[in-house]
Amino acid sequence: MSGPLVVVGDALLDRDVAGAVSRICPDAPVPVLDERSATDRPGGAGLAALLAAAQDTEVALVTALADDAGGARLAELLGAAGIEVFPLHLPGATAEKIRLRAGGQTLLRLDRGGEPQAPGEPPEAALEVLARARAILV
Repeated sequence: MSGPLVVVGDALLDRDVAGAVSRICPDAPVPVLDERSATDRPGGAGLAALLAAAQDTEVALVTALADDAGGARLAELLGAAGIEVFPLHLPGATAEKIRLRAGGQTLLRLDRGGEPQAPGEPPEAALEVLARARAILV
């Protein structure tokens, strides 16, 4: 079969915020992170699709994406990697895992979205790509 590798599953947006800590917050005993950079990348099934695409493999991803900034950023990152995304409508927010880091250490992870919700019905294009898949990774 000559179709794509189709990855099916939950994709999320991983974000690493790197910075420096040089003081403690005056209203709570916690470090203050001065942000220096932020890096976004696909996580979950999106990461599996990204790793497969890096091997010069034609990859399609069937996943639920919300109509929000996180979903748009995730679709942008996947598209830039040559991955064709077949989104199912996700009510609510796209799952994001945000790691606040300083000095090579993770200080805190902030989770957004990702509450379990059933996605919408798959579009016809998603069913068609599954039918012509060379292999399916779930």
